[in-house]
Amino acid sequence: MNAVYRDSKAIKVGVDGLQHDQDRQKHYQVMDWISSAKFPAQQSDLISRRQEDTGLWFLNSLAFTEWVCGASRTLFCPGIPGAGKTIMTAITVDYLQNTVQAQDVGVAYIYCNYKECADQTALSLLTAILKQLVQDRPSIAKPLSSLYDYHVVRKTRPSLDETMGALQSILANYSRVYVVIDALDECAQGDRDELLDKLRSLQSRTDLRLMATSRFIPDVVEQFNGIPELEVRADSADIKRYVGGQTNRLRKCIQRDNELQKLVQSKIAEAVDGM
Repeated sequence: MNAVYRDSKAIKVGVDGLQHDQDRQKHYQVMDWISSAKFPAQQSDLISRRQEDTGLWFLNSLAFTEWVCGASRTLFCPGIPGAGKTIMTAITVDYLQNTVQAQDVGVAYIYCNYKECADQTALSLLTAILKQLVQDRPSIAKPLSSLYDYHVVRKTRPSLDETMGALQSILANYSRVYVVIDALDECAQGDRDELLDKLRSLQSRTDLRLMATSRFIPDVVEQFNGIPELEVRADSADIKRYVGGQTNRLRKCIQRDNELQKLVQSKIAEAVDGM
């Protein structure tokens, strides 16, 4: 009897393991199918180039703190070209992933690029968000798996309405979700407006926190009229930290003189004027 029980248990373990492997493989297939966006790779590359302790002025600001854990659910972060908006986006995403992301708190992000605006439609950007929210949580991916089963045999793609329905279902598994969009102005205006419209629709039903960076483009600025704002500028202390971290690239006469290093840092920080 004991031998039969052991054999039955071993068979069950083997079957369960096989099923788990099949489920995992299908999950990978669904993830590859829903979106080909490579934003996580871009995030890793950007954050690897961050000088240690830069961006703290932004993370410690009242506007950012209110967005992360206060009453503000949207934060607009404009800046002049070269101000460091993209690296500040990477710093923000890294901060959220390391301090607030949890089983019931999601983080998703988008890096818009004018060179890819034909491919970065509202629909493709929403599916990229959808993918990020379920990629590490197969247990909540059923709405996405159902879309895959329906469309893959027909060789079709989900519509905007279907994607929004799946997003709504996925968001129900989170108490809060942060969505960070970099360079919103580099998204085509029609897609940009539609993306914001859909995200605001989700905000009306869930605790979705939206942060976006952009140049001072009138059409974009108008979209965030009356919304809390935090301008991105090249902070003087950040510039000095960055130059200090690049000391090994300076001339030997500067590397040997601490006072000269400080002078170089100060002069460069003055010269950049926010860029």
